[in-house]
Amino acid sequence: MPATLARQLSDADNTGIRLTSASLTEPATPAEAFAVQRETLSLNNWLTGGYKVAIRPDGSSVSAPMAHITHASESGTAGFERPAVDALEVEICFVLGKDLAAPGGTPYTRETLLAHVATISSGVEFLGHRLDDGSKSPALLFLADRLGNAGYVLGEELPAKVIEPGQAYPLTITVNGDTVFTGPGKHPNDDPVAAFLLFANALTEPVAKGRIITTGSLCGALPLPARAAIAISGFTTLTVTAASTREG
Repeated sequence: MPATLARQLSDADNTGIRLTSASLTEPATPAEAFAVQRETLSLNNWLTGGYKVAIRPDGSSVSAPMAHITHASESGTAGFERPAVDALEVEICFVLGKDLAAPGGTPYTRETLLAHVATISSGVEFLGHRLDDGSKSPALLFLADRLGNAGYVLGEELPAKVIEPGQAYPLTITVNGDTVFTGPGKHPNDDPVAAFLLFANALTEPVAKGRIITTGSLCGALPLPARAAIAISGFTTLTVTAASTREG
């Protein structure tokens, strides 16, 4: 089953089409969904450049590998294209400065985890749904679809104080000149480190140095037109031109 579903999701990703959830076989377990994620990347020889991580309502860790990671220029500009680019999320992310091993018998603490981080940065996650109902699709199908991830733009380095819990982030986002979000931005867990720590303590294999860990949107998911000139200001400054190539 993982191979079949991975092929279906891969074909949808590469063409920009959406699949009807009812026509697909939902993974039976999270382990099966994670296997589909890995197989989808393997089919395309896509590098796992990082992970988007979150906390399930039951308190457990959920994650998806991210491919198609772009670094903004020193002037804070970037371009991003995929067959489907449906929405954006502005985030805070961590770039690993050394390999993050599975915890074994000694769980990570906030302090020991952050010792593995080289930089804290702003970032933009792009969503490209391969499922007709997106994030409202059956949970394990959405997980198998890499939580809707299309790619990521890594922005500027930020001061360490941005990850202190309980903050609000000045944030304004315009798309094609129209303001689509004006802050304050808030992290869904109130703490950008919380989901990262849960993810690290659930690891069964290492995550390599240089990978990006991103832990949640400060603005929710904001829909995008097929071609979008995005300007982000406030706690970070970033300009991104994004396009869904299926439209062209």
